[in-house]
Amino acid sequence: MTTAGCSSVTGGDDGDTTTDAVTTEVPETTDTVTSNETATSNETSHNDTATNETASDGHSHSHGNESTSEASNSSDIDAAYTGQMAVMVAGERVSLAEAYGSDSTLTMSDKDTWHTNETTTLATALSEAGVEANESTLSYAGKTYDASENGTKISYRVDSHEVDPEEYTLESDDKVWVLVVSNDSNVTTPGEYIPPENLHVHGTIEFTVDGDELDFSRDKYQQAGHNDHFHFEGGHADPWHAHSAHVTLGYAMSTLDGINMTDEAIVYNGVRYPYSGENGTVTVTVNGEPVAPNDYYLKNGDSVRIVIEPSD
Repeated sequence: MTTAGCSSVTGGDDGDTTTDAVTTEVPETTDTVTSNETATSNETSHNDTATNETASDGHSHSHGNESTSEASNSSDIDAAYTGQMAVMVAGERVSLAEAYGSDSTLTMSDKDTWHTNETTTLATALSEAGVEANESTLSYAGKTYDASENGTKISYRVDSHEVDPEEYTLESDDKVWVLVVSNDSNVTTPGEYIPPENLHVHGTIEFTVDGDELDFSRDKYQQAGHNDHFHFEGGHADPWHAHSAHVTLGYAMSTLDGINMTDEAIVYNGVRYPYSGENGTVTVTVNGEPVAPNDYYLKNGDSVRIVIEPSD
């Protein structure tokens, strides 16, 4: 992806000064995020006064330990293997707690937390919950999703790694995400909110403009309650937090002060950098692979890299 033409970067990441030229309203959309590249106003007002992130969005924001009573209760269960799992199929979260019976290999102590005393593959665990899964297809509730079909995406993610469910054996402390999206899914962006005490999505980001990396630990990016679905917290730049399985990269970036991202361009501090070759070079990758920002749903363990190199 490339761009060409603007002689300088407006504003950079200097100080806590924000520009009036670009703030972004992030609407809820179906499957893609509709963004105004010239931008209007941010979802909430921004000031650069340091605030305590325990406000507004209802998070406890103890960055080192987000788990609450659910996790502590589950730790009392004696099992050889314990982890967490979320299965999202076409916008619906599969209720594993209801699906597993007394004779199932896995049991659930709460919405997220599984336990087992047996060695089992992810595919077997899913099958016992009524989800038939292999590397390229998944069947649930009478419908089969095929990753080879246009618009269908199937992801089996354990921590930060994609796995083949038929080959992967569950281990203790695994955080498992299964995500299926298709063109006819009832999916909206940013999706259903996941409370902080439940399993949600984390990852890392590098955003560089003209050789200078943005510092997402700064107050302007850490406003209390600036966005419930995507944010940084606790004064940390890593990890970012996504409280939904359906937060796109474009939505996430467009919640941040001075940034607006569409499938055609990034607007940063009032300057538009198209991917097509104006104003310089723009690179947008996740885990080293180029993505369409408003089609890509952030997944646990994702490493986002955005680089803008303005032309002189």
